[in-house]
This record gives sequence, structure tokens and C-alpha cells, in this order.
Amino acid sequence: MSAARVKCKDIRLSPDEEKEETYKLIDGLVELGIPVTVKEHRSGFPAVTVDCGEVHILTDILSLEAWSAKKKKTG
Repeated sequence: MSAARVKCKDIRLSPDEEKEETYKLIDGLVELGIPVTVKEHRSGFPAVTVDCGEVHILTDILSLEAWSAKKKKTG
């Protein structure tokens, strides 16, 4: 029996503001100790899946890295 696939919300074409809100939500879950995994999507670069608790998204690594760099810079 194979594992059930989790439905990912595809935010690759969403506005940057929506992506940032999703990334902030995931960051908050991580701060609560919920593990996060980031894996390359089978469609290839730059698509990645991010799984954290009940949040499962398909996004692009470029916007995720840009948000992370911005977060580190602003604290």
C-alpha cells in the first residue's frame, strides 16, 4: 500500500504579499517547534514543496530564499 499524497496549495504564481504571509505562517509554526521540510518538486528547479504541520505548499525556492534573506536582514 502506498502512502497517501498530501494536497499542496500551489502559490508559485501568487503575489509576493500572499507568499510572504504564507512564509510568515510557516515561520511561526517553526518557532513553536513544528518541523519543516523543503524538497525539490518533481517538476524541477525552482519548484519546491514545503511541509510544516498542516501547511503544505508548492512554491519557488527563489521567493522563499528572498523572503528568508529579508527576514534575516530586518530581524
